[in-house]
Amino acid sequence: MIPIPKGFSVAGVRCGLKNKRNDLGMIVSDRESNSAGVFTTNYVRASSVNYSRKVVESGKLRAIVVNSGNANCCTGEQGERDTARMAELAARELGLETDQIAVGSTGIIGHLLDMSKVERGIKDAGQKLGMDARAFMDAILTTDLVEKWAWVTSDNHEVVSPQSLSQRHHDSDQGGLLIGFAKGSGMIAPNMATMLGFMVSDMDVSDLDFQPILKRVADVSFNCMTVDGDTSTNDMLILLTNGASGIKATEAEFEAALTAVCTSLAKQVARDGEGATKLVEVRVTGTSDPKKIARTIGESPLVKTAMFGCDPNWGRILMAAGRAGVPFQTGDVRLSLIMGDEEHILFEDSGPASFDAKRVSSALKSDHVIIDLKLGDGDQATVYTCDFGYGYVRINAEYHT
Repeated sequence: MIPIPKGFSVAGVRCGLKNKRNDLGMIVSDRESNSAGVFTTNYVRASSVNYSRKVVESGKLRAIVVNSGNANCCTGEQGERDTARMAELAARELGLETDQIAVGSTGIIGHLLDMSKVERGIKDAGQKLGMDARAFMDAILTTDLVEKWAWVTSDNHEVVSPQSLSQRHHDSDQGGLLIGFAKGSGMIAPNMATMLGFMVSDMDVSDLDFQPILKRVADVSFNCMTVDGDTSTNDMLILLTNGASGIKATEAEFEAALTAVCTSLAKQVARDGEGATKLVEVRVTGTSDPKKIARTIGESPLVKTAMFGCDPNWGRILMAAGRAGVPFQTGDVRLSLIMGDEEHILFEDSGPASFDAKRVSSALKSDHVIIDLKLGDGDQATVYTCDFGYGYVRINAEYHT
């Protein structure tokens, strides 16, 4: 069972915005919550982003209402009115004020919402609030193939996620709970934010300044992830904490917990990239900007297709590193691929290393590949990405406006 923090309830219903699956969800706190949010930096933004940025600034949210199947982006003044109307409808259903509610949308750009369906969905969701996390998660998915969630407790920062080897049951004796839900599979290259991400906790951390904490966490988790290099118009990451457990956490403890959850979710999103078959982790050490190099490699179509084809093509990786615009010397380069317990050095000492191409190709069939690029001494950066398979082209060619 996926736990819900104390004082929170969730719902997910189908109102007909999508052809199948749930498409409208709610997260509600039974008391005022401290909140923070980070949002897309794309200059083409959905009205939900502009609206939610304003209400999050108060730091005192109570609920989030979100729809999938329609991004409500580039829909003019009517789209703005529809976003505000979603908050009004949710406020009426929940007995709250509109400025206590954030709104999220995801889906096709350029279509007006069918507000008659949305209104029915909000009423239905308000009546079905409970502990069914899966119904909520289903309501926020679009081209995703799997749900994405992760949680930790205040006394054990071991992340529980769909990839966990063993699922731990949460009870009140385990301490305060922090859980995160995310959606995203394509149009993923967050540059401040994430696709849609919602973090909720019952820990008592009301004395903390959440906004800088969330920004720092986003920078080392979601902002270190890319599927295709495209930053969405609707990206948002919102955090709510209501203190209902009464269990306090220091800033360091809470930031560590939030980082663990968000990093797990970032990896899950990359692993579920449209048409992907594997998670690819790009680690770069050295230079003045290892993150820029790692992201350039992670977004290279030639590198990503080589990973799909299980081709240890070190030339493509070095090409991508070199075009990032960050100076380094080829003589300092050491490049290897790591799959499980195997590490294969492909390039060092200014030239190709001696390796068994067939053995490396076979090892690349793993669902988790680490590209480890050392360019000298200095800081390390990690970017999470995926391979490009046939499915990416098919999904996006058929995703019509």
